Amino acid sequence: GAMKTLFVWVSLVGVLFGGERLVYVGTASEGIYVTRLNGETGELSEATLVVEGKGMGFQELSQDGKYLFSTLRRRKDGMVASYRVSGDELKEISVQEYEGRGLCHVSLDRKGAVLFGADYGGGSVVSFPVNGEGEIGEVASLMKHEGKSVNEKRQRGPHAHSMYAGPGNRFAYAPDLGIDQVKFYEFDEKGRLEDLGGFKVPAGSGPRHMKFGKNGRYAYVLNELTLTVSVFERDEESGRLRMVETVSVLEQGSDGGEMTCSEIRVSRDGRFVYTANRDLKKTGRDSLSVMEVLEGGRLKLVEVVKAEVWIPRNIHLSPDGGWLLVAGQKSHEVVSHRVDVETGRLTFSGKRVSVPAAMCLNFGVSK
Repeated sequence: GAMKTLFVWVSLVGVLFGGERLVYVGTASEGIYVTRLNGETGELSEATLVVEGKGMGFQELSQDGKYLFSTLRRRKDGMVASYRVSGDELKEISVQEYEGRGLCHVSLDRKGAVLFGADYGGGSVVSFPVNGEGEIGEVASLMKHEGKSVNEKRQRGPHAHSMYAGPGNRFAYAPDLGIDQVKFYEFDEKGRLEDLGGFKVPAGSGPRHMKFGKNGRYAYVLNELTLTVSVFERDEESGRLRMVETVSVLEQGSDGGEMTCSEIRVSRDGRFVYTANRDLKKTGRDSLSVMEVLEGGRLKLVEVVKAEVWIPRNIHLSPDGGWLLVAGQKSHEVVSHRVDVETGRLTFSGKRVSVPAAMCLNFGVSK
């Protein structure tokens, strides 16, 4: 009777949340590592180095999980590489270069046909065509941003920090920390960019990364310097953004001095937004913020919890939504937090794995 029902239910949950998921970890040390996340306990297996290389701080996996794209420094700073995924192994397919200082972020358009890169030091964005075999073609467009903003130390010039194809795959958005703008581009299937201007965030904010809400109507822009998220409403037709509000990721009265934000994620059901917050002073304030999405895309802070690492560089939600992984850049580790999918709240699993200078997280696609 009841016991049997319970057993069936538990096994079903095991199927949904169980099993192991491959996780790729980009680093600022000797390359890309893999570890496995246990979907029931949050345990992370010992990490192994699968690609050796310098400057491999950011990756993106194609939607089908067949190809992985990465930042790279080899003969020169400004390079990107693509790899074929075969089991745990990554086999190099192509390497491409562009004129610049090196990329801090790469992403794919929604068809996997265009690769975007953001060059922080050079204050520019770059795009490349990608063919059906995962090969990166020569540069389609290189766009130099212009301007500055009010933060004397960090905003003397442009600092493109990331770039994303929007819903509908016609427009691309590039948060630039140095000029307090989300730059706005139209792109074609060959990756060619047309500059359509940009959208301002409050002065001194330093926009870094952004994500779109579930139906693409809202965009959430993470501001590194002011520890805030700017919510924008997005017009589907024109792709333009309209500011709704800017909210703090910390509780009122918290000490955010010498702290910066690093990454933002939206849960798959669109109900929750997560941010990672870094303590540059190493006083144990590294944290994760959980925000609930309200009517009209607005955000309400649910909780702020300890990140359990020093300098959380990247966070990522597992495909089933049950885990949030955190890459600790300065404590050289990846840790897991259990997600309550109903409330969005986080509970540290107590599990950690050593990965030198862990920077970026991507989940492998289950076959």
